[in-house]
Amino acid sequence: MPAINLSGGNLVQTQTIRQHKVPSPPTQDRNLSKHRIQVVTTRRKTQGKKERELEERQRHLRAELIDLNKVQTAEYRHTYKHNLCLDMLAEGFHKSFGELFALIRQQNEERQIAGPESVLWNKVLLENEPEKLDVLKAYLTQSEAADRIENYTLVYQCQYKLARFFQSTGDKWLADHFFENCLMTTHMVHDDEGRLAAEGHCNVGIALEQNGEYFEAAENFELYHNLSKGKNDWVTEEGEPMHYKAAANLARIYTTIATKHETAGDLAMYLSYLEKANQMAYESGDRKLESDSCYRVGVAYEKNQNSETALKQLNRYLEICSALDDNEGYGKACEAIAKSYESQGKIEESIKYLEMFVEVAEKTNNEKATSRACSHLGAMFNSLGRYDQAVEYFNKSYNISRALNDTETISSSRVLFGVAAAHKMLQNFSIHVELNNRPTMERIIEWKDNRGDEFDKNIPEPAKEGSKPATPVMEKQASNEVKEEPASNQETDS
Repeated sequence: MPAINLSGGNLVQTQTIRQHKVPSPPTQDRNLSKHRIQVVTTRRKTQGKKERELEERQRHLRAELIDLNKVQTAEYRHTYKHNLCLDMLAEGFHKSFGELFALIRQQNEERQIAGPESVLWNKVLLENEPEKLDVLKAYLTQSEAADRIENYTLVYQCQYKLARFFQSTGDKWLADHFFENCLMTTHMVHDDEGRLAAEGHCNVGIALEQNGEYFEAAENFELYHNLSKGKNDWVTEEGEPMHYKAAANLARIYTTIATKHETAGDLAMYLSYLEKANQMAYESGDRKLESDSCYRVGVAYEKNQNSETALKQLNRYLEICSALDDNEGYGKACEAIAKSYESQGKIEESIKYLEMFVEVAEKTNNEKATSRACSHLGAMFNSLGRYDQAVEYFNKSYNISRALNDTETISSSRVLFGVAAAHKMLQNFSIHVELNNRPTMERIIEWKDNRGDEFDKNIPEPAKEGSKPATPVMEKQASNEVKEEPASNQETDS
């Protein structure tokens, strides 16, 4: 067709446009057409029995599938923690959600700070433990509901149950958290005369003690002790009076603090806290706790060279052990009292209590204590020059050490036994040297050859030339009473 004049004119140009020749479509191959027809008309292969059973099973399973709504689908796709938090928010417990979320975040932050090589890194996270999350949700929401109606006693009980639950599971950080919450809640309870506050201070004090914060723990135990003073009807879950329990806790924490001062070299504070612990032990009514405290105080004063005060405490310890039939403690008391008397120079009193120590140790079949007591007695007798008794007790100590195969004491016992035996032999040996005759010299030479102790035997008189053999000095009187044999027999025998 002719082109349109775009210049605005009405004339049509008659210029001829050259037409391109359009190629005709290729002719179809008859063989290809036949092939296509064969493909279309091919029948489907008949299904076998197994295929039909599989298809039927699939159809049956599809029919059993439950149609999930939007909420159910979200629960399936999200984590248990996510769904639980959504439930708490949907039920209106925003405060409980905030506390749970803060605990989960705190654990994750501590885990990141500790690093991959820490114990926390391999521990299962709170957000992945559905059972604990359920317990948290139950008590946190119940506590929040009680808080709304200002029932703070119920709030305390919910927090306390959570603390006990996590104590049983070994999650100390969570237990400490809820014990602290319990203590804060007690400030809003005003109708129990401070009983819940006393219990709260006790639980927080124990938690701080376990964390090594001893001075802070002592402050809480002191508040617990003050609140429970005079309240004889207040008892713990175990049925023990709370005031006695408070005194026992203070005795324990004061003893621990005293040990810290001893390590630091502050002897005055060490004795001061031991005295406080002793006073609290007496208030607790626990005789065993009191006896142990008396022993510690007595030993401490003995180290401080105050033997008189030490003896008062140690004798008190001895009395309580005797009343409790505590044979092991009785032996410890005898040993400590003997050392105290020895430091005062009262040797006979020291020996008396050491002998009591040996007797009790043998009675209880405490072989180590028996060996130690015999060694102390041997040293005491050796210092007094009573070498026969020293040898006896050192020998006993050495034999017990060998029987026990106690490598630490065998060597020392052997040396002490040898020293005592040498002291025992020295006096008779000196007599033999002073006599300076043939029989004594022969005995000394024989002793050097076989090291057998024969110096305690009677010393024979030296024989005169042409006379009969020498008669021992100590046997001379006895031999005079015996009828002499004929000289011919003596000569024959000689």
